[in-house]
Amino acid sequence: MRLRFWMVLMLVPLVGILATAFPAAALIEGNTLDLSDGSAPEGTLGTVTLDLANEDAVGGIQADILFDSSVVVFSGVTATGRGTGMTAEGRSTESGHLRVVMFFGGSGSLASGEGPIAELTFAMQGASGDVSSLTIQDIILSDPDGEPLTKSGTPGSLTVSPPVGTPSLSISALKNPGHTPIVNIMVKVTGGSGNAPVVSASGSAVTMSSLGDGVFQGQHFALATQSSLTITATDTNSHGTGNAQVTLALP
Repeated sequence: MRLRFWMVLMLVPLVGILATAFPAAALIEGNTLDLSDGSAPEGTLGTVTLDLANEDAVGGIQADILFDSSVVVFSGVTATGRGTGMTAEGRSTESGHLRVVMFFGGSGSLASGEGPIAELTFAMQGASGDVSSLTIQDIILSDPDGEPLTKSGTPGSLTVSPPVGTPSLSISALKNPGHTPIVNIMVKVTGGSGNAPVVSASGSAVTMSSLGDGVFQGQHFALATQSSLTITATDTNSHGTGNAQVTLALP
């Protein structure tokens, strides 16, 4: 009798210790789609994740995402994490409005749980420091039988970060087919300083004006005696100087 009583006394505190060391897992309440925050330099692709915390089994997902099309442009969606095995589709229904649809080809479903289900990529076309909010709305979640589920969503954002390398420049030049050798010059700058690039045509400075989105335009009047024109462009950011050069044959 004494031995049994001693064993009971030893078990009581042991149960308390185990309960403290291994607390019950937190229960998921409701079904929520979350968009993460992300950042990437101008001219590159930025990525955010679409996360799902679901109390109920989910067989299909649809959601609209609003974004600032002057800062980012939708590029693609890929099922990942818990969403692996689902078909993921995304398309812009209008400027700054994206619809994402995810579903199983058969009778599969996402069991109760939480974590990423997809990655969304956007082309970063704004200037450094620009931010686009990613607002999620008109969410439709369905169970494996197609019945609607309660749902909610939280927004994310994408920020255009400073460039990580020297500016990248490209030059295009178009000559006037008439007698006066007017040359129209356009320079596209990616990851630049934000200022107009320094452009010269065979040593003569060319004044450039911004057309927006890193594109600059200027004109040069070539001499009638010139048979070719060498155009150079440079721009400098905090990482260094980028250069571009083209040679244009003249009539």
